[in-house]
Amino acid sequence: MRIEEGLHLVMSGGGGFDLTDAFDCNVFLVGAEDGWLMFDAGAGRDPDLVFDVLAGDGIDPASIRHLLLTHGHADHSGGAAALRERLGLAVHAGAATAAMVAKGDEEGISLGKAKRGGVYPPDYAYRACPVDGVWQADEVRHFGDVSVQLIETPGHSRDHVSYLVTTPRRKMLVAGDALFHGGKVAIQDISDCDVGAICETVRKLAAIEFDTLLPGHHGFTLKDARRHADLALQCVNRMQIPPSII
Repeated sequence: MRIEEGLHLVMSGGGGFDLTDAFDCNVFLVGAEDGWLMFDAGAGRDPDLVFDVLAGDGIDPASIRHLLLTHGHADHSGGAAALRERLGLAVHAGAATAAMVAKGDEEGISLGKAKRGGVYPPDYAYRACPVDGVWQADEVRHFGDVSVQLIETPGHSRDHVSYLVTTPRRKMLVAGDALFHGGKVAIQDISDCDVGAICETVRKLAAIEFDTLLPGHHGFTLKDARRHADLALQCVNRMQIPPSII
């Protein structure tokens, strides 16, 4: 789904736009001089679906050069192995995510509990994926005319990061599951979901300048996107927890 020149939504499941498999998160492409950057990978249950979307948008799959993961949860990283194999792209992640994804650590990414609770079907198979680029906190890398900064945003999960993406047209926060439209967050009953860390992440994101919000589920925002962080911050400042999408 073309959003504008240089920005596409190419996967989105039941918690979004139903473009691809129901378990997929929102997956965005950002255009750079030397190829497309893909943010998150979906669940990987039916990787062929994204190729149909790419064809409809007129994007050559071979021009997708890099995949950047926000965290290890299966709806965000489960498709990484298939995409790396089929496209030859480089996979990037923060250190904690990289360790779990490379090992296929189902308990570490809370997939075991999700299967036992019926969130994922019992036959869902998570594939481990090598990670080519391990980023450090606040690290900035340049991809032609696009710069990307990794921002540690734990809370939804211990390993969660977001990316501040600066293009000639926009300053975008690829938020994963750290922040959503309306100032919402994502709280789950998993071992590494930490409400205190979520509140600290809200404070951090509300202090960052960005005009576009690209979250892992639900709608995105192309204008005045910091208002969503400000809404979440209002809750935190009142010693309340922002509302959860879950």
